[in-house]
Amino acid sequence: MFVLSWIKFFRGYVYVHLTGYATERFLNLCGSRNILIWNLKPTEDGYYFYISVDGYRSLKPILKKTKTKARILKKYGVPFQLFRYRKHKVFAAGIAVSAVLLFYCSGFVWNIEVKGNSYLSEETILTFLQNENAGFGVPKRNINCEELEEKLRSAYSEVIWTSVKVYGTKMTVELQENLLPEEEYEAKDDTPEDIVAKKDGVIAFMVTRTGTPLVTADMEVKKGDILVSGRAEILNDDGEVAEYIYPGADADIIAEVNFYYEDEINISYQDKIKTGRAKKDYGIRFFDYHLKNPFFRQDYEQFDLTEHASQLHFTDNFYLPVYFETYLYEECQTEEKTYSKTEAAAIAQSRFEQYLANLEEKGIQILEKNVMIEKADQKYVVTGTVDAYESIVSYQPTEILEITSEERQQPNESD
Repeated sequence: MFVLSWIKFFRGYVYVHLTGYATERFLNLCGSRNILIWNLKPTEDGYYFYISVDGYRSLKPILKKTKTKARILKKYGVPFQLFRYRKHKVFAAGIAVSAVLLFYCSGFVWNIEVKGNSYLSEETILTFLQNENAGFGVPKRNINCEELEEKLRSAYSEVIWTSVKVYGTKMTVELQENLLPEEEYEAKDDTPEDIVAKKDGVIAFMVTRTGTPLVTADMEVKKGDILVSGRAEILNDDGEVAEYIYPGADADIIAEVNFYYEDEINISYQDKIKTGRAKKDYGIRFFDYHLKNPFFRQDYEQFDLTEHASQLHFTDNFYLPVYFETYLYEECQTEEKTYSKTEAAAIAQSRFEQYLANLEEKGIQILEKNVMIEKADQKYVVTGTVDAYESIVSYQPTEILEITSEERQQPNESD
């Protein structure tokens, strides 16, 4: 509907009052001759409606045949605007240049939206697109959406589905990530691997699917210890190794691990206090060029600056590299203050809770925590430990062993 409205505007249309003897016949003849009219409204003496300029020009024989009259009430669109300002050459030239510039800019990507990302930040995706010459300001004809989708999946193992689409001047990148821990979706080839401990801990429980387990629950392990071997032994009737097979190791292993926590909070700090005075300024940014108000002045010695940029767009998918910027200057003063131990403890508690939340986001189950805060010189020092359950699975290639010919010989039982 939006595109149709713009087509009507550029081609021009008029608002008409139809009166006369056979107005209904007039409408029927318009329909039979495919003359488009819209927003038809009946009146006591006829109808009001909109019709294009070309359509209005073709009404003459119909008006004559039906003995009706059509009076133009209002004119809309580019043709009438140009006619109105036909003597203003600079204005007309400006319109022409703007139209050419708008058409030129429509061939580029000026806005990128990333959806569905969790592990990967939006900045990471945008950097990837820029490195692939498919980022902001790139011609749309140079972008191969299917190729970008494949490269995204290849570059990031956690991405299991991608969709890249370009509508208007906007690119939309949709992702679906595997939310399982890294070792569960890590791609592997056919090379057999051992499971080794990625950190020190005490085995809490384990489930082995393939491979030979070398540890059991309640065993203490060190970083780098082999937990499940990717090699298995095939024994002969005498209980000796006849050959080795390499199914690779596959297991879930959870260990009780220990995290050491440390934080520091300076006793003194600078408190920023706003005075209530503020000034606002506006500007325009085109690409990387900033056009600011040359008459704006602010005389605050200290201030907080808040910037907000709004990108110019005509629809949800048609963006331009033009930004309207707002600058808010808020005057403030700084005052040196000192934390009490109670205040420092509250800050330390907040930071520690955020630390625990970050661990839990990684699938780590907190068992026990113990922290303490002490004053040392001009700061408060927070130290402690966190006991937790964590998967300690990591992988390394399995060592390939060969049975020698002597080992393969069966003992001679005939004496």
